[in-house]
Formats: sequence, structure tokens, C-alpha cells
Amino acid sequence: MKKNLLLNGLLLLCPFFGQQLAAQTLTWKPELLRQNQPATFYYQAKGGDLEFSDEPKAKLAYFDGKRWDTVSLTLKKDQDQWQANYTLPANAVFLALKFYQGSSDAPEASDNNKGSGYLAKVTASNGKIPKGAYLAEAALMANLTGDWTLNSFVSSKKNPVTIDLLLKQEEKVSVKISESFLFTYLELKRLTMPASEFETFADAAIKSIIRKEKPGEQFLSAAYWYYKRNKNESEAKDMESLIIQNYPKSGTARLLSFRDATDGKSGNAYRLASEDFLKKYPYAEWKKNPDDKGFLYYEIYRGLATAYFDEKQIDRFSALFKDIDFRTANELYRWNITRNQMSMSGKADYKLLYELSKKIIPYLLERQHDQSYLADFGRDAVKAQENADKQMDDRLFTHIALAINQKDFAAAKNFFQYLSKEGTYDNADMNAMHLRVLSELKDDQAIKPLLEKSAAANAVTPEMFAKLKELYKNEHQGQEKGYEEYLSSLLPSDKKAELKAHALANMVNYPLKPFSLEDANGKMVSSQDWGNKIVVIDFWATWCRPCIEAFPGMQLLVDQYAKDPQVGVYMIGTMQTGDYKAKSVNYVKSQGFRFNLLHDAVSSTGAQDQVFKSLLPLFKQSSIPRKIIVKNGVVRYSSEGYSGSPSQLRDELSTAIEILRAEK
Repeated sequence: MKKNLLLNGLLLLCPFFGQQLAAQTLTWKPELLRQNQPATFYYQAKGGDLEFSDEPKAKLAYFDGKRWDTVSLTLKKDQDQWQANYTLPANAVFLALKFYQGSSDAPEASDNNKGSGYLAKVTASNGKIPKGAYLAEAALMANLTGDWTLNSFVSSKKNPVTIDLLLKQEEKVSVKISESFLFTYLELKRLTMPASEFETFADAAIKSIIRKEKPGEQFLSAAYWYYKRNKNESEAKDMESLIIQNYPKSGTARLLSFRDATDGKSGNAYRLASEDFLKKYPYAEWKKNPDDKGFLYYEIYRGLATAYFDEKQIDRFSALFKDIDFRTANELYRWNITRNQMSMSGKADYKLLYELSKKIIPYLLERQHDQSYLADFGRDAVKAQENADKQMDDRLFTHIALAINQKDFAAAKNFFQYLSKEGTYDNADMNAMHLRVLSELKDDQAIKPLLEKSAAANAVTPEMFAKLKELYKNEHQGQEKGYEEYLSSLLPSDKKAELKAHALANMVNYPLKPFSLEDANGKMVSSQDWGNKIVVIDFWATWCRPCIEAFPGMQLLVDQYAKDPQVGVYMIGTMQTGDYKAKSVNYVKSQGFRFNLLHDAVSSTGAQDQVFKSLLPLFKQSSIPRKIIVKNGVVRYSSEGYSGSPSQLRDELSTAIEILRAEK
């Protein structure tokens, strides 16, 4: 019988068919895994959470003697088990597998051998266990790999006896623990020794390596942080001196120099220290041999950009973008240009912002695919690029908005081509700007296709609907007949299905405490007078930007049901201060919205939130905007937030209304 290297069988009790042998198993061919050699594993999911999965996935983690890495493997069905082929890395010493369904980060179901893990050592070409194999196993079991994503491969087992046994085996294999392993070894050793003995032991081990050989920068860095964590400032200072002396251009030297130069400084002093740092450690130099200290430059450039922008040192601000990566450049643009363009203060210099944007957007487009977001997404290149594309869409939104503000419509039109596939029609505000540009340039041939594609994406504003209806009537001798059917045909069936699923997912059944609130004209409106009407309520406030941004969608809903006596829509202003009645009424009137406006009452705490507060057990949180739908005195639908699309908001609520109307 072949030896199973990774897993013993499990006996499970099947509730439907009595007792049977059913256990997840994992076997390798060849059984003895060797570095730089191909291998095949066979996974039997029977008896586990993935038994009935038709598309399980696998992720393999391996330790190469210095660091951990992971790879995703594709499983193929082989009769009643799954298999995958993999060529083991030339320097791998230990590996672990986990299986899952769905996303690796948030799996729907997973199997890591009941927490024990599917683990294996990888032998060297001479058939011996290489250095670091037992250490890697102990670190993985104790969740001390330094990478939290590996914690899901096993359940943490910090058993001192087991850890000590593995460390003794490592000591036999390695003879002497090398500097590359030492600090992982020490973290594990800490679990097996009394604290008073451990500190002396660890200090001696560190000093031994420093005395006998010239330690590497990573070792000295680890030693520095070890002493800092243990509040041994004298030893930490010695390690810092060795780092600066022996590795003056290293990542740790950069980090320590930056900390020493900027610690406790602000304003002009911080700016000068940052500039001095860049002279000593140029970003271009770091780019030639990048390490994990790139965040320093992100922070430095962000601080300098803000200082230069606020001080109107525009040339120096623009010059910062010459060498930096997309991630950093995107943040500098977002914080200084987008933030000011979106400011509601009315004090932004839009001409200046546009001139800056014209210089910077080409840098962003040029570096959009440099994968500088990779580390933020666990080395997942696809997710990193998706994020970069989304960020680029947002920056293009700002640039196009600034171009329109400066009436540079031809330039604005040119930049729509750089939007991502998702960003081209999925943003209602972007689509509205696109319509504005095409209209200003009298590009009539492009308007109808834009409107139809925007409708298909359910990202349409009221003005766009008006234009689409105008075009339809022009094509049908001024008649509106058939327009609603035409409009409905533009929205794909899958989008309609999504709307229905969303509406059903947000259905609730919560009793509404009756209330009476004052409307915009000073008259009282009682919820008990609504009878069997279906009533939509939007809780909003003048200080809530998403609430205000959702108003066009709410106006679409109001207009859709304006002649329907069985449906009502009320906007309840809540959680406001000062003369909240005047604030609400004046804002709604000034913007031309036609709403049934109500003012939430003042509660016993003195806050204007009586009705909203009565629904907190349903909402679970106090964020707005919040929409509810009431039927027969019961809250039947509840949703929060705003998608950004007026047409989608209207359709979400109208779908819920029609579901409730259809109830018997």
C-alpha cells in the first residue's frame, strides 16, 4: 500500500445512508517530492465541505529558504477525484495546500484538512531534507510566517512541545541556525522557553552572528526592530549605526534616515527635511533596485505635493510627477486636483486646476499599467490593474469636468476614449458630461448611440432621458406612443433580473411607529392617513453629499408615479442642526426639485431625528441616505447608500414598488 504523505483517512458518519468510509485525502506522485521536479497531486474531497463542489480551486504555498510565496493551481476532474500538475521550485523546502470554492480571500467553502493542513517537505536532489524545512513547518503551524494570508492553510497550533520538537529537528539539519532563519527561529523559540531565559538566549544568538561574520542588511534590520520591540534602545542604536555604516543606501537606512530627519517636524521644517531626504536618497536611484520601502516615497511625495500646491509653487508641484509611479501620481492628483475640483466652497481656481491637469493626465495614462498597486492586492495582477483602471477613470472624470468648465469641449471629447470598458458608460454623471460635450460640438450623429448605450448600462440622468425622448419624438412625427416600450427594450434582461434580485434581497417586515411630521408649507402629515398606499420615504440631510447626489433619481421616481394615487414619495430631512426647516426648504426649492418634503421631529435628546431614530433597530446604523417603502403601516423595503446612477435608483425603487403592488 502506498504511503499517504499528507493525510490520514477520516471516518465520517453519513446521516442518510448510515456509516461509510468518507474522508478527504491528498496523495502525491511521486511520493517523495524533490526540488525542481514535476509532481502531480490527487485530491479526494469526499466527506468534506467541497464534496459536492463542481469547481474547487487550489492554492499552494511554499517556503524557499528565505520567504514564502503562493501560486494558484487549476484542478481537473479525474474520475471521482481532482488532480493538478506542478513543477516544484528549485529552492522549495516546504509546501502547503488548501482547497476552496469561490474567492481565495473570502471562500464560499474551504478545506485545509480540518485545520491540520495539507503539508509536505520537499527534498533536495540528494534526497535529504534541506535547511529551513522544519522551521517552515513550525512557523506555518504557529502562524508566525509574517504573512497573514498563510494563516488559512492551517489552524494555529502554538503547542510548545510540538514546536520544540520541530526546532530540534531543524537544529540537526542546519547544524547552525543561519542569519536568514534566525529571527523566525527566535520567535518560535520564545514559545518554548521561560521569558527570563529567552531574552538572554536571543541576545546571545544575535551577538554571535554579528561577532563571527558581517551580517546582511536584512539581518541587521530584523535585529534593530527586535531590540526596539523589546525596548532595548541602546542595542537598537548600535544596530542602526551598523546599518548606516555598512549599508548606507539600503531600504532600512532610508527608513531610519527619514524617521530621524522628520520625526516631530511639521510645516516648513517637515518639507525641508523631505527635500533633503530626496537629495540623499533619490527616487530614481531607488527605482533601479526597488524594495519594500517604496511607501517612504509615497509619503514624502504626498507631503511635498500638498505643501507645494498650497503654497502655489506650481512648477515644483508639477515637477514631482516626472519620475513617480502611477499609484503615487494618482494620489497626488486625487488629493490636490480632484479634491479641489469637487470642493463645494466655490473658491477653487478651475483655470489653474485645468492647466495642471493637462500636464499631469498624460503622466498617469503613460503609467497606468505599471502595476504599482500590486502590493496592495496581494500580488494579484488582475485586481491591481482593475483598481488602477478605476482610479484612472476617476481622474479622467475630473479632467473632463475641468475641460468642460473651461469650455474646452474638443479636448474633453478626446479623453473619453481612455476610459475603461466599465467606465465608458457605467457612470451616469460621466455620460451626462459626454452628452454635454457632443451637444456643444454639434456631433448629433454620436448622441443617440451614447444615450442608448447609457440606458443599457442603466446610467442615465433626467436630462439624458429628456434628450432621448426628444430624439424619439423627432423620429415618430412628434408622437410619444411606444416610447416607454422602446426605453424598456434598451435595458438588457440581465440588468432587469439584477434589479429584481436586489429588490427582493432588501425586503423586510418591520412595524412602523406612527408619526406626524410638518411639511414644507407648515401642514402636518400623518403616516396613519396613508392607509393601504405604498409610500417611499427618503431620509436625507443638506450636509449629506450622497443624499443630494441621489435627488435626480428621486425626482425621476416622483415623476414616474406622479399620477398614481396608490403610490406616494416623501423626502424626510433628518439629523440637521440650526434652522433645519429653512435649510431643507430653501435647498430643494433652489435646485428646482418637486418633492413632498417633511421635517423629522426633534427627539428627547434634542436632535432632529425622532422618526429616523425609531427605525434604528431595523437599520442597525445611522448612515444616510436611507430609503424605505411602507405598506399598510409596515416597513417592507429598506436600502442605504446611492449607486451614483439616477436611472438605477429609480428602477431599484420602482421594481420594489411593483413587487409590493403585486402582492395579494
